[in-house]
Amino acid sequence: MNRSFVRKVIYIVIIAVLLIPLAMISRPEVVGQDEGGILSKMRREKRLTQAELTKIDPASETMKLASLGLRGVAINMLWMQSIEHKKEEDYDKLASTLKALAKIQPNFVKVWEYQAHNLAYNVSMEFDDYEYRYQWVKKGLDFLQNGVNYNVKDHRMTDQLGFMTGNKFGKSDEKKSFRRMFKKDDEFHQSMADLVPPESYDVDVFGPDSWLLAYQWYDLSNRLVDDQGNQKYRNDVMFYQFRPSQIRNRGLSLQEEHRTDDVIQEVWQYADSAWKEYGNRELLNSYGRPFRMEQSHRRREELADMRRELDRLAPGVRNELVAVMRRDMQLGSEQKMLLDIPADQLTDEQEREVNELLERIQSRDDRLDSRIAERAQGKNKMAAVRLSDKIYENIQLGKTETKDAGNVNYDFWRSRNEAEAKDLTVSSRQALYDARRMRRASIYDDEFDVDYVTKKRTSTKKGAISLYEDAFRQWSEVFRLYPNLQESPLSDDIADEMHHYQEMLSFSNDEWPDDFPLQWLIDIRDGNGEPDSLPTSEDLEERRTGRESE
Repeated sequence: MNRSFVRKVIYIVIIAVLLIPLAMISRPEVVGQDEGGILSKMRREKRLTQAELTKIDPASETMKLASLGLRGVAINMLWMQSIEHKKEEDYDKLASTLKALAKIQPNFVKVWEYQAHNLAYNVSMEFDDYEYRYQWVKKGLDFLQNGVNYNVKDHRMTDQLGFMTGNKFGKSDEKKSFRRMFKKDDEFHQSMADLVPPESYDVDVFGPDSWLLAYQWYDLSNRLVDDQGNQKYRNDVMFYQFRPSQIRNRGLSLQEEHRTDDVIQEVWQYADSAWKEYGNRELLNSYGRPFRMEQSHRRREELADMRRELDRLAPGVRNELVAVMRRDMQLGSEQKMLLDIPADQLTDEQEREVNELLERIQSRDDRLDSRIAERAQGKNKMAAVRLSDKIYENIQLGKTETKDAGNVNYDFWRSRNEAEAKDLTVSSRQALYDARRMRRASIYDDEFDVDYVTKKRTSTKKGAISLYEDAFRQWSEVFRLYPNLQESPLSDDIADEMHHYQEMLSFSNDEWPDDFPLQWLIDIRDGNGEPDSLPTSEDLEERRTGRESE
């Protein structure tokens, strides 16, 4: 025998011998009979089996086999076809192509996300009729929901469903029409029922709510991670903020659509508790260290206590240094007057406002407390220096927490949720709603009955101008109770209403009142460079001076 033949026989024998351990290692599992080889056991232990990862679809598996190992080529061809169908505006063929693409690559999450977004955002915008747009948004959501069945452990799918449900139905230009259609769309609710029962987002007199459906999708995401231990693809701060955010979004939408009542107040109370629950949750910050966002509030209280102690060790120094810093800041006239009031004459509300102002001023210089400590005298100096070091450390830790909390605007929404849940704000909302209604009816001035004998006038119905003034008086109290809302989107909204008020005064040939309830807020916004074009206190003073000189 020649050597070549011998080598071939040896190779065949070796291959045959190796097939035995390979068969043992890769032996498939037979449910209830054989737990399979080593690889089957490992896939089961790591929860990587196809049955656990996806819903097994015979059509999908057949398409994979039919590609004859050229699945990548098939995917590229289908992508190109989908692009061509979109260019040609052949949306039925586009939908069919996307389904085929998802079948051949069901575990690639980006396919589902991209194409669902394409249907709900790009294709829907090709239609002028909002009803057609609504239908294509539904097709995008339905496409994405099908993807959940193939990726049951991946929270990115349910996150995207939450985002698209909230964003398209609650924030798009057609949101009023979409939310109205959503409430009556039983077919859509039943299509979602396998994953989210309709009764979970139909909870009160306002009927099925798109924001509550978004909440349920994000709740599924949380359970996939917290209860089932699946991979989390976002950092803690961002991942856990989505679920409670949907409650406050619902409150915002409802108070635009309806006159605020007890039910809407309860929505805000729920939003307040859900947001604070999120703030009390232990999260990993951007440096991988555990923290709670509610710590920032307690840290500020600790900081205030330490500064009071430092001021006792170096009396009068802080006031002197802060006075210099005040001159470099643009403050409204009312803020300046407030800071000049002796501490023992301040009301509780004024003291809170002063503390907020001082915090803003002092935050401009991290080393202010060190400079105060350096001017302490005698035996107090060493204690003051040690205390200033602790204050500086507290400030730096607070900055880290503030950075992470700032990514989700935690403090603002904490105050906003809490404020909207209060009776005072409910009353303010109701007054504002009534004023808007009268403005839309072009009833600006009050209506009166006149007694022609006594010439006495009795008001019978308030017009928009008076109702706006009532609302602004109440909003003034709200902003004073929650100072960090004074420079916020809520302040912008009220400024827009003040512009409407200004226009109505012009139509009625009335001047801007000298005692306008929110004049102090206009001055603050003007000092911050807000281009409101509303009369400031200085403008009113010039008007009074001009009137006196005539």
